[in-house]
Amino acid sequence: MRTFIVSLVASATLVLTGCVAFVSAEYDSDWVLSSGSDGQGEWVSGDDGAIRVNINDGQISGQICNNWGGNIAVTGSAVVVSSLYSTEMYCTEPAGIMDREQRFLEDLALITSIELVDGRLRLSGDTVTLEFVAG
Repeated sequence: MRTFIVSLVASATLVLTGCVAFVSAEYDSDWVLSSGSDGQGEWVSGDDGAIRVNINDGQISGQICNNWGGNIAVTGSAVVVSSLYSTEMYCTEPAGIMDREQRFLEDLALITSIELVDGRLRLSGDTVTLEFVAG
């Protein structure tokens, strides 16, 4: 019985420790998408404006057409972006902006890794890589 209790306490400690996630202050900033790729190919900067992201105190947000946001939790180099939401406006200009916004939000949901490389923020997952510069 004693072994079971010790094992149970150890398991609970690991679970609770694993749930403690944070965003290091080094990621807290405004970022501008500079390059990337996903299942649709390369991200190309177009005439439809820069994609800007703000990371601050466990939150990630921005505006493309709609305001969007969610939670960002980091443990080591692992990251989870969750509870993504978006307002529901429809923009007609610039052309293609709604498709670009949808693609970006879908990519964010696939992110599993975060790192800073030479001052650039890199978010990546199995099929997506997004790289940002401070902005």
